Amino acid sequence: MNIFMLRSKPHNIERLPLFLEKNLVAIGWHATGDLTGKTMDQIKEILHNEYEYEGQSLRTNLGTVKTFVNTMEGDLILIREKENNDYVHIGKINGSYEWKSEYLDLFMPHTKSITWLKAVPYDSLNASIQTMLKNPRTTCKYPGSYEESELDQFINVSTKNSENQINSNQQVIDDMLAILQNLANNAENEQVRLDAAKELLNHLRK
Repeated sequence: MNIFMLRSKPHNIERLPLFLEKNLVAIGWHATGDLTGKTMDQIKEILHNEYEYEGQSLRTNLGTVKTFVNTMEGDLILIREKENNDYVHIGKINGSYEWKSEYLDLFMPHTKSITWLKAVPYDSLNASIQTMLKNPRTTCKYPGSYEESELDQFINVSTKNSENQINSNQQVIDDMLAILQNLANNAENEQVRLDAAKELLNHLRK
């Protein structure tokens, strides 16, 4: 699993609130059209034709677009939000690249679905992650390993809390089913037994 920094300003417009609301991340370069299945050479030609990039500018923009479209899958994404007390949002990419024409008017049709895991203070991250987040490019890859990033302490806390909640909810369900079963078998009132039996059947059909 790789770790990437991503700027939340496709077409130089801040879109982080929308990213968080829609559970996605996106980049600009909307004039390229859908890049699904395109090779690096094809993307390079499209960027040259549509944006007239040359030389180093072409190489830089090609690297960014290619990384987002063809490389980021199942990886962690970090987005720094300086305006909100300098927090960093940590998310995990769920699937492959998707071209969403409904976001053309927002100049961000190149998208990927993401699950947001945690938002942590920038100052709580280690020096190597902080250095990555200062990179001025649209995106860049963390050069170290996942262990070196020390992000595990934040993500595990979130995961553990979710698992505890699931286990707690399941225990409540099990306890209620036991009560219904006892009523269905042993209640003196016939109507109570019938109602309890119906509830058990409804649960089994779900």
